[in-house]
Amino acid sequence: MTYPERELADAMATLVLAAYSKFDARLHGKGKLFPEEELFELWQALQQYCGLMKGLDWIHRDVAREISGFREYLQLQEFGTPGKALALADRMECLLFSDYDASSGEGESPEVDDRSLDDDEAFGVYEGVCAGCGGISQVGDLGLCEECGAKLERDLLRNRDWVHSVTAFRLNDEQRELMRRQVVKEYGRDFEFIAVAKDVRFHSKGRKRK
Repeated sequence: MTYPERELADAMATLVLAAYSKFDARLHGKGKLFPEEELFELWQALQQYCGLMKGLDWIHRDVAREISGFREYLQLQEFGTPGKALALADRMECLLFSDYDASSGEGESPEVDDRSLDDDEAFGVYEGVCAGCGGISQVGDLGLCEECGAKLERDLLRNRDWVHSVTAFRLNDEQRELMRRQVVKEYGRDFEFIAVAKDVRFHSKGRKRK
């Protein structure tokens, strides 16, 4: 990992820790409602972080410390955590530690039983038909499966569409350009999802004219 890449990784870790601190502060606040919005912000920040760290054999110790045992922490009776929040906490731990075992330092993948998410759907995720590929799977708030969502995100980075990119959120211009170069280097310059969507709209208009 080059120095600029390490700086970007450190910045993403800082975002995760900031989101965690914000969530924890609301969790212990005077309000009676569970801080679902702050938990979802933490989930988004962790997704960005894990996407950047994917394939590496290390993660930031502070991030590992906060997310490890997160579900057990939320299960304390005083918090009144809803079932869907516990399911999301499970997903966070599985996402972060899927390529890295923090206790052993080795890349071991823990077994994940997705059936534990069926009773209470995680925030913004549900079983449905993907608007991109048409397959039936877990889809997010955009109606896309994980694979199509990743393709769209990479296309947004290629196109420098920082406004709509989840990964580029809160990054500075230099960090965004670095992330774009990483995408182009690993996946190429050609659009994977946006171009296909444009083709679909073009053919659809053609049929209407007939």
